[in-house]
Amino acid sequence: MKQIRNLILSFFVTYAWMNIGGLESTNILLLCVFASSFIVLLYRDELISSDSDNKKIRIASYSLGALFAILYALFDDLSGGLENRLFIAVFVTCSLIGLFVMFQALLEIMITKTVRAFNEKKNLTGNAFSLKIFLTYAAIVFVCCIPFLALNYPGVMTPDSLSQLRQAIGTEEYVNHHPWIHTALFRLFYNIGYFFTKDMYGGIFSYTLFQILMVSLTIGYAIECMYEYGVRKSTRICLLLIFILLPYNLMYAVTIWKDVLFSMSVLVFTLTIMRICIRTGKQHDKDDKKDSLRDGILFVICGFFMCVLRHNGYYAFIATVVIWLFLMRKQLKRYIIMSLLVIVAASLCRGPLMRACQVQKDDYVFNLCIPLQQIGRVIVDNEQMSDEQIRWLESINSFDYIRAGYSIQGADTMTSWVIDGDKQFFDSHKKEFFGLWINIGLKHPLTYIKAYIDLTMGYWAPMNPQQTVNFGITENDMDLYEKPVINGPVLIKINELMTKLYSMIPIYGQFYCMGGFLWILLILAAICICSKRADKLYPYLPVFMLTMTLLLATPLVADLRYAYALMLTLPYIAVYSFNND
Repeated sequence: MKQIRNLILSFFVTYAWMNIGGLESTNILLLCVFASSFIVLLYRDELISSDSDNKKIRIASYSLGALFAILYALFDDLSGGLENRLFIAVFVTCSLIGLFVMFQALLEIMITKTVRAFNEKKNLTGNAFSLKIFLTYAAIVFVCCIPFLALNYPGVMTPDSLSQLRQAIGTEEYVNHHPWIHTALFRLFYNIGYFFTKDMYGGIFSYTLFQILMVSLTIGYAIECMYEYGVRKSTRICLLLIFILLPYNLMYAVTIWKDVLFSMSVLVFTLTIMRICIRTGKQHDKDDKKDSLRDGILFVICGFFMCVLRHNGYYAFIATVVIWLFLMRKQLKRYIIMSLLVIVAASLCRGPLMRACQVQKDDYVFNLCIPLQQIGRVIVDNEQMSDEQIRWLESINSFDYIRAGYSIQGADTMTSWVIDGDKQFFDSHKKEFFGLWINIGLKHPLTYIKAYIDLTMGYWAPMNPQQTVNFGITENDMDLYEKPVINGPVLIKINELMTKLYSMIPIYGQFYCMGGFLWILLILAAICICSKRADKLYPYLPVFMLTMTLLLATPLVADLRYAYALMLTLPYIAVYSFNND
């Protein structure tokens, strides 16, 4: 019976591959898929026992398998280009079953093998802090960043960076659209560089050099933390290679974006939670005072910058510490003081201090990307609305504005529709807007769902990034342009290589897939739970909560820098999860 069942399930897996791969039913590769699926299912049956632990594994694999199949169907059209509804139903159903079986079986095998490996592993032996290891890895990263700076001197600047530059030199109003603390930091180092060089390029270079240094020190510290954790040298070298062999890491180090320092803060904050959990798990009643002090200082500093360097970081931090403090309630007093210190300091910077520095608030409309995108989709798809709803919306701006520039994968048109229209009317009628948004959504729920999927799929589906890295300085009105030390054909070829290489190499390309990183996080979490190591999940909280904030208010579907904190931090979470302590 099992063999007959496996033959049927293998057929469904083959069906799914035919559909998602766009293969003809006569393609001989499908025979390979069928045979491989049958062998995998046989191996699973031999591997899986009927003990109580396997129930958890089966629940985890079935849950994630079902979630994967459903989300993949939302991401990709599984109808096969058919028109007959019955044929479409059969085609989609068979493909969904195949996707579920494939993912569930592989997960069940992987989790089972991993859990058993955990039970056989010995505990790690920690090491004392090594300044030599810290500085060595930091120096390697710093040296690897220099060629990218030489190619893009004085640093990579996009429209966002140029806006912050104008604010720094006083030719543009100081606005908190890009967090003002980052703009102030940029202005500080720009002024230092300008003081010594009397040149704008020198000012920009000064900040870029500072950012490279901070990136290098952060990665050096992260790998040194793995050394303290007892991780072997070969794994630490792999962590270093993962960073320096992904061009976007080195390009981001020389790109003047808030996302870079923000992601570094999240990485160190996550490592600090790891270190606290390791000490707590070992039940050290007399913690090493130096370690406790170091973790306390880094928790506050990195938590603060997590809150102020991206707007969503503030909410992700609060969500993280609320859950973490509940889980760490036995030592609540120590950590609640640190958490409150961060929240109070960040709140002061986001409110009274910002006003004292005469920084203008960011337009509220940027918090409403998804609701605006959903209403815009209803308008573009010519869905029915009442005359009253149409009149209210056109009081803001014309529908022609939306129809001319609406993009299903970016909310810029919708936010501009408000800003370029009667923004004062919109700002004074926010309550009415939310009521209107709800009422339209109740009449057109499927349109709202489609709009939401199309704007967020990059962060949960196997989608290519739409934006990865930039080069040089974007055309501007300040007569600024890049001055590469290495120029000509060499520069062009290197830029092409960095932007296209990932699309030509399988597996390597997965390091560019933001949705894939989220799925790895979920799989690692399932492994920890099934191996009775749920306490390992505490350091998952910062990046998981950041991803949730993206799914609530992202303006772009697949901008790699928005998920950079997750992509930077996940390798260290994986090493932490796969080791005993």
